[in-house]
Amino acid sequence: KYRLQAFCVLQPDASSICLPPGSPSMDPGGGAQARSSGGSLNADAAEFRPGALKAGTRPAASSSAQPAQQPAEKKTSSLIFSGGGNFLSKYGEKGEEQTVNVKPRKRTELGSTPMPDRANVQLNQLIVNARLPEKILQVVDDNFQELNAVNLITALHRLASISVANKKGSVRRDVRFKRLINKLSDVIRTSEPSGLKPQDLSNVAWALTKLGILNSVLFSLLAEHIMRGISAFEPVNLSMTLWAFARSGFLDENLFRAAAEEVKVRLSSFQPQQIANTTWAMAKGGFVDEELFRQAAEHSIERLDEFQPMNFSMLLYSFALAKQHHPRLFSEVGKRCTVKILSRCASAPHVVSNLALAYSEAGVADKTVFDAIAAVSSEQLYDFRAQQIATLAEAFGKSQVRHDRLFKCISKAVSTRYPEFRPQELKDIIAAFQALGISTSGIDKVMAAGGTQASGYEMFTSRLLVVVLGFLAAFLSWFLRNG
Repeated sequence: KYRLQAFCVLQPDASSICLPPGSPSMDPGGGAQARSSGGSLNADAAEFRPGALKAGTRPAASSSAQPAQQPAEKKTSSLIFSGGGNFLSKYGEKGEEQTVNVKPRKRTELGSTPMPDRANVQLNQLIVNARLPEKILQVVDDNFQELNAVNLITALHRLASISVANKKGSVRRDVRFKRLINKLSDVIRTSEPSGLKPQDLSNVAWALTKLGILNSVLFSLLAEHIMRGISAFEPVNLSMTLWAFARSGFLDENLFRAAAEEVKVRLSSFQPQQIANTTWAMAKGGFVDEELFRQAAEHSIERLDEFQPMNFSMLLYSFALAKQHHPRLFSEVGKRCTVKILSRCASAPHVVSNLALAYSEAGVADKTVFDAIAAVSSEQLYDFRAQQIATLAEAFGKSQVRHDRLFKCISKAVSTRYPEFRPQELKDIIAAFQALGISTSGIDKVMAAGGTQASGYEMFTSRLLVVVLGFLAAFLSWFLRNG
């Protein structure tokens, strides 16, 4: 029933999607990404934004899956993201405005959840309002001893949310951030099973993944807590958690097995994005529950009108990655892959490159779909990254679908953007041209010229260095004679 697979990950994109350590890098948000050796996945696609599911918008679950008990749901609201993103609503019923000025509370009754101190409420307000990582780290450092679990998780999430990609490394190296992670680890290690709510655990996993924290000990602690209360996870929390573990490369078989059973019971309450990201996480993690994929396909077909192009492109990609063949699913999605729909969708390069990759890897050479992909790509190729262009060419070559206009545009893109392409990407593009019997003379010329230009540049820099050294030597000689 279950198959654990080690994949030579296809080739996606995912804004550096989730590759295990040592795997080719990918991007989890853009289109299919190129690989230095082998393929990769689409990960940005699957990018979750915690707090996206607002209170009151959760789809109704089936009566057999989860009885509707409103009071119980209220008690298990997130420490961080209750009230649809109101970070402070968890501290009381009167809303954010009254929170800061609340009067000291009486001691809670025995057995009830302790309420946070006013100081922690104010600390959370400072963290939430901070707009720069440096400000958050300063608040953490100045109030380190007073930080509780709420403050730690909020700080971690805010850092993951506002840190730009090229600054995350400096955040990870900051001593204050390391102290935060160590204290959070201690809090999770010593917390009671009911001390952290499902959304808090999924938010931690999401934030660690976004910041690139590959801490196996911390992920193991999270897995233990998640396993204890996995039945209480909402679909958004469960799909986010699986996404984070898969993207970070931590495959806890027991966690994925328990999650698969939970998903199958409550699949009807999953939204399109949650279905796509759950199947992607299962495929990426190498844990393939064939029954789960079958149910996901049938359920998605019934609700395909609700799927955005980003959702169904990621869904098909996950089926191709997991080597799960479902001709009807690919056929029904293909009917929606029109030029009009694909050209107007957000992140068209990401969507069409993943669709091309999914259909080629699944061995479904639907010419209508490939023609629509080619038409959209030809018009928007200037928006494609180099790795996405290589993915397109490789997918068309593998499926033996020739489209002269698209390959003419690809040849032109290589000629005008040659420095952007990696050697392996150029090899993949040339191999696709050759597989379809298309001349590579234009690419060959620019590659030859590129080599000559590189040699000329090296000669220029060498000569410039000689001139500069000569000038410095002359200046030093003059200085010594007149000094």
